Amino acid sequence: MIDYRFIRYITWFIMFSFSALGGSLSDTMRRLSRSLRLLAYMTPWIVIGFGRVIGKELLVIDTMQLVFLFLSTIVCIAISLYSEGYLRILFGKTSSIQIIMDASLTLLVMLFMARNLLELTILWISVEFIAFLMILLEKGIENWNIGMKYLIVCATVGDLSLFTWIAVSSIRLGLERALIQDFIWLSSANIRADPVITILLLIGFMAKLAQIPLHFWLVDTYTEAPSPVSAIFSGLMSKMAVYGILRLYDTVLLSRPVYTALLLILGFITVVYASIMAVAQTDIKKMIAYSSMSHYGVMAMLLGLVPFNDMVKMVLYIYVLYHGVVKAHVFTNIATIEILVNIRDLYRLGYLSKIAHKIYEEVIYGVLSLIGLPPSLGFLAKLIVIYMALVMVAEGYLFAFLFLIGIIIASVFSIIYSIKYLGAYVGSYVETPIKPVVNVSRLQYYSELFLAYTSVILPVILMVLMPMGILYPTILLVYLVFLATLFVSRIIYNKLPVYETSIWLGGVET
Repeated sequence: MIDYRFIRYITWFIMFSFSALGGSLSDTMRRLSRSLRLLAYMTPWIVIGFGRVIGKELLVIDTMQLVFLFLSTIVCIAISLYSEGYLRILFGKTSSIQIIMDASLTLLVMLFMARNLLELTILWISVEFIAFLMILLEKGIENWNIGMKYLIVCATVGDLSLFTWIAVSSIRLGLERALIQDFIWLSSANIRADPVITILLLIGFMAKLAQIPLHFWLVDTYTEAPSPVSAIFSGLMSKMAVYGILRLYDTVLLSRPVYTALLLILGFITVVYASIMAVAQTDIKKMIAYSSMSHYGVMAMLLGLVPFNDMVKMVLYIYVLYHGVVKAHVFTNIATIEILVNIRDLYRLGYLSKIAHKIYEEVIYGVLSLIGLPPSLGFLAKLIVIYMALVMVAEGYLFAFLFLIGIIIASVFSIIYSIKYLGAYVGSYVETPIKPVVNVSRLQYYSELFLAYTSVILPVILMVLMPMGILYPTILLVYLVFLATLFVSRIIYNKLPVYETSIWLGGVET
């Protein structure tokens, strides 16, 4: 008989060993380093594929884990490679910091593969600790207060939910069984939570999702942390909370009125507040930080609707994939802007397309996704979210109006701040572009390109794998038409002559 835990732990050991060894070799044997890190993130899929070949399920992965594992693989590969180029420009040598970056990414992949409360808790706390270290990577002690705010508000409050979950399960099953039994087994154990305990079980995860009033750690953390770290926070670490709430809902019989009201109301308030704050920013990184908070509010509201319609989980999975990919892309692009010009003020930019022509071509994909225009992943995600809200309203769930209003607010404001973001490249806020001292590396460029193309290719995969009923032919047709339009526009754009702008530094033409 196969011991599935043994295979899972061996897989984790291989992943961690490869990522640590790869990170340590990033200065001396670069190609081997990258190969080892890529292999580390692909290891779960290799084991799953090998199991399919021999006709056995070597890694027990349910649908929820499959979605989060898929997202983490894409984002980890992109950020791992991007951070190497980014760190080499800043520090010259990268290995000591690269090890920390890849350790955090590997732990996140492992967390989404956890099968019981003991594994989930150990990995969760490990990720939080290493996240604190990453906040300090670039600025050191200057970011100490921000790191402590993250630990106290986000990590400590988040642990409250985890340990309450263990306590509630232990009362019913005993401590050992509560810790080591599989989540699937826990879901049939009839573990119940009254309204007060339901609040305690949710509050930590909601702090991790930066829901008002536990939101104030997020903007400072995302803004002051190194931008590749912000990409990890927004692209993956925020999904820990979504994963935790989904697991909690499946394993504990929560108070449904409290669960729904808390997630819907706080999620709606967060959407409104964060959307307004996002469009008010002139710091491009702070603007995207508030944008992330707005999306977290949408995810919280989706989680609140899970008990009422089977379609909600599928929609939430697509939204999680959309947000993870697009925010990883946008935050890595902000890192590129910092490398090029060391400026984040939108009104001192506006000329980036003239000094970073290739980067601008890929940023358009991210902006399309942020707005929700075809053929991007954002178009698919926002379309089915609005469709689902209308379906629930038609079915008589009046509280779905609140969700529908929240989605409309988030979508409208996303158009405004996305246009502001694009304005950093073509807004012409200044007439004298700053000539970059250094250029981005190929690793950075290709990592952004990978995420940009993923946001266009992934909708096809999702439309094939996930049932969409009567919407499928229409969505597919719209997607293909806009994909062809984008392809033709790209060809025409690349054939247009590029006119260099005279760049002035201190009144002297360079």
